[in-house]
Amino acid sequence: MGTLDGKVAMVTGAGQGIGRAIAEELARAGAAIAIVEINRETGSHAAAELARAGAEARYYHADVARSSDVEAAVEAAAQDLGHVDILINNAGISRVGDPTHEVTDEIWNDSVGVMHSGVFYCSRAVARRLIAQGRSGSIVHISSIRGFSPNPGRIAYCSTKAAAIMMARVMAAEWGPYGIRVNAVAPGVQKSPMWEDEVRRGMYDVDAYLRTIPLRRLGDPREIGRLCVFLVSEDAAYITGACITIDGGLTTIPSG
Repeated sequence: MGTLDGKVAMVTGAGQGIGRAIAEELARAGAAIAIVEINRETGSHAAAELARAGAEARYYHADVARSSDVEAAVEAAAQDLGHVDILINNAGISRVGDPTHEVTDEIWNDSVGVMHSGVFYCSRAVARRLIAQGRSGSIVHISSIRGFSPNPGRIAYCSTKAAAIMMARVMAAEWGPYGIRVNAVAPGVQKSPMWEDEVRRGMYDVDAYLRTIPLRRLGDPREIGRLCVFLVSEDAAYITGACITIDGGLTTIPSG
C-alpha cells in the first residue's frame, strides 16, 4: 500500500526536471497524477511514461500565468480523475543574469506571471474546489533558497520565490480551518535542465560551486520529490505554513 493511495496530485511544470521527478515520486507513493505543462511534447511524454510505469496519469496543457488556463486544467483534472487533493506548484522559468537596472519588462512580467501569479492562480483554483467539496488537501509551493538568500542578477527570480514562501504562510493561515495544509520547499542547486542551461551560459564555475556546498554535491530532484511526498502525506499532518530548505547546507555558508 502506498502512502498516497486514492489521492490525486496535480504537479505544474512536470514535463521535465524537478517537476517530473516530483510527479514520479508521488506516483510511486500511489497517487494519480495530473501533469500541468505548457510544453505539449514534454507534458504528454511524461504522462505516457508514468502510465507505462503503472501509474494513473494524464496531461493537461496550460500556461499557469493565465488564470483561464489554470481554471480549465483544474476542472478537467477533477472531471477525469474525480478530484484533486494535492497541488505541487513547481512551474518555473530561468530569466537570470541581468542586473536589476537592465531587466526588461518582458523578463519581469514572464517571471512574475509563472512563479508568482501562477502559484496564486493554481492554489486558488484547487482550494476553491476543496472548500466547496468539504475535502481536506495539501499544497506545496516549490520556492528556492533564493527566496531568502539573495543573488545578483536574479531580481525577478528571487522576488517571486520569496513571494511563494509568504503565500504559503498566508494560505496556511486562511485555509487551515478547512483542513488544507500549505507549505513551501526551498531547494538549493539541483542537477536539473535549468542548472545545466545556466552552466552552459557560463554563469557558474561548477567545481568551485561544489566545493562551497557542505555536502559537496548537487541536489537530486528525486530528493525534492520524496520531501513533497512526506509533506502531503498524513506523516506531516501537523505541518503547515512551513518552508523547508533542502540545499546540502549551502545557506549555512555566508557567501552562498
